[in-house]
Amino acid sequence: MLTGSFVSKVLSLITVCFALIAATGCGEQQRVLPSASTFSLSAPMARDASSLGSPQVSAYAAARFLEQSSWGPNPRSIAEVQRLGFSAWIDDQLSKPATQINAPNFVIDFNDQDRAQNDLARGWMETRLMDAPLLGEDQLRQRMAWAIFGFIPVGSGPPPYGRLEYFNLLQRHALGDFKAFLIRLTRNPTMGNFLDNNNNTAQKPNENYGRELMQLFTVGLVRLNQDGTVRRDARGLPLETYTQDDVIAATKALSGWQFVWEPDLPKRNWANFGKEMVMRGRSQDHDSSAKLLLGESLPAGLNAEQELEVLADLLTRHPNTGPFVSRRLIQALVSSDPSPEYVQRVASVFVSTKGDLAAVARAILLDPEARAGDTLGAVVPGRFGRIKEPMLHFAQLLRGMGCQSSVLDRNNRLFPWRAWTQDLWAAPNVFGYVSPDHLAPQSSVAAPEQRLLTTDELNRRLGNVDFEYRQAELRESACEVDLFLSAAARSDDALLALIAERFFRGNMPATLRFHAKALLSKELAGYTPSRRVGEVLQFLLSTAHFGVMK
Repeated sequence: MLTGSFVSKVLSLITVCFALIAATGCGEQQRVLPSASTFSLSAPMARDASSLGSPQVSAYAAARFLEQSSWGPNPRSIAEVQRLGFSAWIDDQLSKPATQINAPNFVIDFNDQDRAQNDLARGWMETRLMDAPLLGEDQLRQRMAWAIFGFIPVGSGPPPYGRLEYFNLLQRHALGDFKAFLIRLTRNPTMGNFLDNNNNTAQKPNENYGRELMQLFTVGLVRLNQDGTVRRDARGLPLETYTQDDVIAATKALSGWQFVWEPDLPKRNWANFGKEMVMRGRSQDHDSSAKLLLGESLPAGLNAEQELEVLADLLTRHPNTGPFVSRRLIQALVSSDPSPEYVQRVASVFVSTKGDLAAVARAILLDPEARAGDTLGAVVPGRFGRIKEPMLHFAQLLRGMGCQSSVLDRNNRLFPWRAWTQDLWAAPNVFGYVSPDHLAPQSSVAAPEQRLLTTDELNRRLGNVDFEYRQAELRESACEVDLFLSAAARSDDALLALIAERFFRGNMPATLRFHAKALLSKELAGYTPSRRVGEVLQFLLSTAHFGVMK
């Protein structure tokens, strides 16, 4: 174990730098002297197919772009971005089929009171959900799906099959038409179960889904300008987007749906999660009266399917939806506190394309603010950047180590090694993992993911990587353990150069490199090669220089 004084220094460095992404300068780009390492990223530059004004994409810029648009850079994906350029890489990603996870019968039909059956089903689900970021070619689609899940989540209540089918739903629609997504979302049985719309009838209305569909998924609580700023009345108070009457009207419009009933459904598939909800057999279960919703009239006489179409169109066209959705997606991909100008540029694309999420993703990633830091040493806006949430931090760790599949837990090989402080595709509540408006301590800077930097999470980052690095499971997943050990055997400089390539866009900040080299030459001098690699790796990846995207 490292000395207590050294651990205290590391923890101090982590907490100070993470507290404010903007004002402290932690995570800023720094110029460093070139290394003599043979693990250089300085491959021949490829012509950029984008229209951003730069004729080349450097390895540094490609890695930075991939931190925003994928589950993390690796040598193969960096070379791909350099070859294609940003815009053409996005085109290529749009052509790739969506990753889908097809559950075997033992995940659909099992006795959850039987520990072995329960572990088998849940372990298979979690392993496949960890495999997706490592094996899936549709990296942009997966990051967009994860971004959407951040504000349109389901909790941990659904059984494994339900969670997998919700993942599949988001994958299919993450780069598609927002209106079509709202329709499929409403008919998804996992969501129908989570927010009770399967229990919503004209005779017995249930407001849960109708309320959250507006409040959290589309228009939000307060009226917004197109740049995402709040509209206020003469007294300076925020203007409400909707009233309780609107919630009642939405609930009526959404009434009359149910799970697909079939005889002999397995107990753990009570909602028939693999099949979309259908209209109830009795037409009177849907409230077909005329309605006034968000200032628009819905005619009488529509059935549940017709009214859902009208409602999805209304919500997609609502002036709040463009800035509301755009800000959430920018926060999840690029910057936790985007400027109003950034939000407005992206929202205008949402509006002009009527909710084309592929066009929105392109606008987010190619925006001048997103690309401002692509040149090493460039100045980026002070409030720009975001903290990596546990799942993203962990996925980038595995991708940087070259792992070809999820790493199995040594204590229970049915489950994967993962970031244990953030459940996979299962948010703690309807508000998701974090509030989009959470501010960094003692600041006005929005930093939602900062709420996830708990003591447990910091302990995982600082104490878990080294132990796992010494285990056989990493090699079983084809992680490039020997590549790092070989670099360490040559010299400390070679090891640090490889780590810089894989995790710091090829340019580790000089101060960080100085302290890491001191750690290797002093505290870790007498340790085994695997222990030295694991300890220095977890130290470097616990700092804000890796944990904050700038």
